[in-house]
Amino acid sequence: MFSVKLLTMNFNLCYNTDMLKRASAGILMLSGLAYAFYPFNAEDTNTLGGFGKFQIETDYAYFKNYDGSSHQDYILQLTMGITPKVDLAVAVPYSAFRYPDREDLKGLNDASIFIKHILLEQKDLKLGYKITAVLDTGKKGIGYGKPVYNANVMLEKDIGDSTLNFNAFYTKAAQVEELRDIYGFYLHAYTNLYKYLTLGGELKYSIPEERDTKKKDIHILIGAVFHPNDRIDISLGLHKSLNRDKSFSNYGLLAGLLMRF
Repeated sequence: MFSVKLLTMNFNLCYNTDMLKRASAGILMLSGLAYAFYPFNAEDTNTLGGFGKFQIETDYAYFKNYDGSSHQDYILQLTMGITPKVDLAVAVPYSAFRYPDREDLKGLNDASIFIKHILLEQKDLKLGYKITAVLDTGKKGIGYGKPVYNANVMLEKDIGDSTLNFNAFYTKAAQVEELRDIYGFYLHAYTNLYKYLTLGGELKYSIPEERDTKKKDIHILIGAVFHPNDRIDISLGLHKSLNRDKSFSNYGLLAGLLMRF
């Protein structure tokens, strides 16, 4: 299965708010990245296949932002099969932020837990959903500061060696100051070119989480996943925003290692 899917006390209020929004954006993006067919954001409809099956993955992402700042995210995720159509996972991220004119910020970000359930599996068509809770467990000033919840609905169709995927998602984040609820969709396609290589691309369109941002969050992502055997995936990806705004990431580089047991 190709399973996969971010402060110190003496800062002033304006500084803390900016940190919160940037950290929140990072963990929200990675809540998708960590749980999907990494390095893609759109959630897939594959599961581990039953109780007692496990998967561990370590994911890395580097993002350069339009405001000159950058951040890196390291994620450790453990996924467990519950039934043939249900998976449960826990992810713990570590984030490091760099700013051109401010003190660097780093530490544990908010942990997440999700459950994925495939409702329908009929020939080459699958329908499922995923519910995620982002917990307030990170270092003070990193992450949301309050629990945040996300829902995905996934519709996926196989066409030969290729897969087409549509994701609709909604994130409940308005309980966090200066943020709003987010909704949007992903269009995602990938194909198995060779036995050991999968290539794919993705388009995202969503309402941005920051209340004062008027532009839509539109980005593309291309990625490759190398499968040296049935138990290991090695992934690489490139992210690029199509809309320019100081609150968006200009580009991102992603890499991951996944092992199944």
